[in-house]
Amino acid sequence: MPSSTTLQHAIENITIWRKGEQRAPHKPLLLLYVLSQYQRGHARMFDYASEIRDELHSLLERFGPQRRQYRPDMPFWRLKGDGFWELHNSEQCSTQGSRQPPGKELELCHVAGGFDEPHFALLNRNKKLINTLAHQILEAHFPESIQEELAEEMGFDLQQIRKERDPHFRQQVLRAYNYECAICGFNMRHDNTSVALEAAHIKWKQHGGPCEIPNGLALCAIHHKAFDKGSIGLDEDMRIQVSPAVNGGGIVGRLFWDFDGKQIGLPQGKDCYPKESYIEWHKREVFRT
Repeated sequence: MPSSTTLQHAIENITIWRKGEQRAPHKPLLLLYVLSQYQRGHARMFDYASEIRDELHSLLERFGPQRRQYRPDMPFWRLKGDGFWELHNSEQCSTQGSRQPPGKELELCHVAGGFDEPHFALLNRNKKLINTLAHQILEAHFPESIQEELAEEMGFDLQQIRKERDPHFRQQVLRAYNYECAICGFNMRHDNTSVALEAAHIKWKQHGGPCEIPNGLALCAIHHKAFDKGSIGLDEDMRIQVSPAVNGGGIVGRLFWDFDGKQIGLPQGKDCYPKESYIEWHKREVFRT
């Protein structure tokens, strides 16, 4: 009989595709979507063609790294090797050895997937476990601003999701950037307290980015969210890049396109400048071209 602890451990140790420092949030996004549907009372199994393919494709487009194509079929099939996921009708697919069938076969064979019966029963007995698992997945794979967006979209408990950010990292980064947004110069204070000014990780800490000044930027809340979403980025000369996907009139032009191609505000000491390898990671794995 599985326990909450063993399920948390299994999800912590799901096999993630690795190639260098590339992001692969396929399984985490699939699990978040499935957990959100269980929270709404969905049955145990999900039909791949009608319930998973399009939803997961959309999540990968919006929250995954930019790729030529997105493969929602891959995590749906491969989760079965992680100890808690079950597939129905998979035996009808033309698999050879460890290779998975083409996504079209999952549709034609009406393959369905979901948590196996013991783990699904565990979730039904302990409803709070769904939020606990969602929090665990979000914290392990996404930065804070994206955690909150996903939690809100999928209906998870934001009070449980929110965690205290590292105050030491924030203090160091804001001080290095003279308590101003590196992009727009926003520096509002309420008495002696900075308002809506945050320390952003260039390379996400979930992917090995350290909590140190060369991996940080002082950004206002708007530009922090845009930086984590890939709406803005930096080139090798510390110039601001705006994604061609950014659109909107009036204030959007002033907040984004007016800064396109301009150099960010930099710290006094060059040892505090953003590190080139972190900028390159963000450009490759987060920024949307």
